[in-house]
Amino acid sequence: MITRIFQGLAWIVVGGLLIQFYLAGAALFGATTFQPHRALGDGLAAAIVLLLVVVLLARPGRRVIGLTLTLTALTIVQIWLPSLRTGLPWVAALHVVNGVALAAVAITIALAAHQPADARISREAFLASPETG
Repeated sequence: MITRIFQGLAWIVVGGLLIQFYLAGAALFGATTFQPHRALGDGLAAAIVLLLVVVLLARPGRRVIGLTLTLTALTIVQIWLPSLRTGLPWVAALHVVNGVALAAVAITIALAAHQPADARISREAFLASPETG
């Protein structure tokens, strides 16, 4: 059950991140303000923290847990970057690049969430097994 929740939440985060790119573009080209982008960003930050809690309960393996920790760290950076827009605009501009990294990590997590834990054997463990050595 918790694994299904993790899988669903991971894909919701992916979808939300894709919508974020659209909302930023819509604001940039005057179709709306940046408020919807900010509001969804706040919701996604909460969803990513929830994803971290769920991944710790689901225990899908070290790789997925590590990726989720990375996603959480990137989210903290993403929230912080816009505050640098007046003093360090070149650094604040990394908000877009970090958003791409967030999407890539979130997609990797969502895809990995569908693999059974025993299918996630590492290459090193496989090569070290007596049957392959």
